[in-house]
Amino acid sequence: MKVEIQSTNLVKPSIPTPLHLKNYKLSFIDQLASPIHFGILFFFLSDGQQDTDHNPRLCDQLENSLSKTLTRFYPLAGRYSKPDFSVDCGDQGVEVSRARVNGHLSEIVHGRPETRLLDTFVPSIIDLVRPVLRPVLAIQINMFQCGGIALGIRILHSMGDGVSLLTFLQEWADTTRKPLNQPIYYPSFELASLFPGRVLVGLKPEQSSNTVANKKLVTKSFLFDGVTIYALKAEATHPHLGRQPSKVQVLTAYIWRTLIRIARAKHGHPRPSLLSFAMGLRGRIRFLIPEKSYGTLVGHTTALFMAEESEIELGKLVSLLRNSIRKTGEVFAKARDGDEIYAMLIDYYNEIGGDRPREVDLCRFTSWCGFDCYDIDFGWGKPSWVATVSKFVELVFLLDNKCGDGIEAWVTLNEEDMIEFERHYQDLCKHSPVKICSKL
Repeated sequence: MKVEIQSTNLVKPSIPTPLHLKNYKLSFIDQLASPIHFGILFFFLSDGQQDTDHNPRLCDQLENSLSKTLTRFYPLAGRYSKPDFSVDCGDQGVEVSRARVNGHLSEIVHGRPETRLLDTFVPSIIDLVRPVLRPVLAIQINMFQCGGIALGIRILHSMGDGVSLLTFLQEWADTTRKPLNQPIYYPSFELASLFPGRVLVGLKPEQSSNTVANKKLVTKSFLFDGVTIYALKAEATHPHLGRQPSKVQVLTAYIWRTLIRIARAKHGHPRPSLLSFAMGLRGRIRFLIPEKSYGTLVGHTTALFMAEESEIELGKLVSLLRNSIRKTGEVFAKARDGDEIYAMLIDYYNEIGGDRPREVDLCRFTSWCGFDCYDIDFGWGKPSWVATVSKFVELVFLLDNKCGDGIEAWVTLNEEDMIEFERHYQDLCKHSPVKICSKL
């Protein structure tokens, strides 16, 4: 399947950004987030009535509504300056590319292709990181022969979390679908006043032995359907747990256990494992935060599995995760100001970085489950599939499946560990449909 870029142009806000908003300062939470361009894909199957001649008009409509939406989300049309930790909101524009794909979208949605192919449906990461002032947002509209559309998004992770990105996408979709009738949503860009950017005092550099810079990473998707999730819940449920674990909790625990077992087999002995799990701070911080805040409001919790424990019970790992989320949430709720939030975040980044002993394995998890990714509707129906692309760090990224009863886990590991992870997955899913997104 060949993807051919036909054009690239800059879409600017329909109304110029006022002078007093030209410089957008990032918060220290934004600063601590990785300055990478996160990629997400939305695949929309054709209804059978559209043809390829319809797609250019559709692209024009998308760009027009994007221009209107950017007036309210003006920093997304700016350029990021890493030395200043700020965005120049000079209406430079969002890079929008139009691409032709000589294939049918159903081959992607139902066939689950290699992740390397999915990478071609989003803007090139190389083009985004090359400039000194980097684009915040880039979009690629992929037009298939059947009339289907795939929207590829890359957005600077330092500019906002998943909630912020999906809020923007929902507003863009609403503006496209019903440009005259929707209520106007105005986001707040005031987080830097609560959590002002600063010199990151106390942050320790990560030990070189803890990095995976010299390893080739592979990203693959693994579908855990409702039947499999139900079986995992049954295995993990014990009287001491109280209520049954959520699907995110039990799948996180299962994947964590799998990674612990892979490390034990590779090294020939049990190793301690540190789990890192991203937590949304919206609703957890007690002091006043604007309701419609755009930006990064994410904290993290950690749970440690000790190597001395010979048995790796799923219920025990669920309990470790659940207790760490509860305790971390209570600590965030007690924070009185931004300085206390800063101290907590620095402690976390040091725990997984500079203070982490080399014999402790790190397993990173983040979840977008419950984020309503499948409700984005530009006027030609909701997505048939939502996917992500290759990552540059070992990470487990969880997304709801379209039915909502299962989870698609996007796992990034080095090649050697990925082979073993696939083997464990195959063993788990012997009695369920096995769907692996990419193959070595």
